[in-house]
Amino acid sequence: MKKNIGITDKIIRFVVIDLLLGLSYLGKDIPESLAYISFIIVILLVISMITSYSPIYHLLKISTRENSTGTNTEI
Repeated sequence: MKKNIGITDKIIRFVVIDLLLGLSYLGKDIPESLAYISFIIVILLVISMITSYSPIYHLLKISTRENSTGTNTEI
């Protein structure tokens, strides 16, 4: 697996994770199924954030990771 998630993307994912966790745990007026779906999305985002790899980015040939020269490795 070639890493394809950069630091800015990780920060955005962290913010989304925080919002979805708040929605799934603190949102008492949302349906239970929506809470479960948001929790599953959180798990997937955490895994991709930890591994710095996104299968969707791989399929679309996108990379937000910078190489050693400080430029984007996006094709």
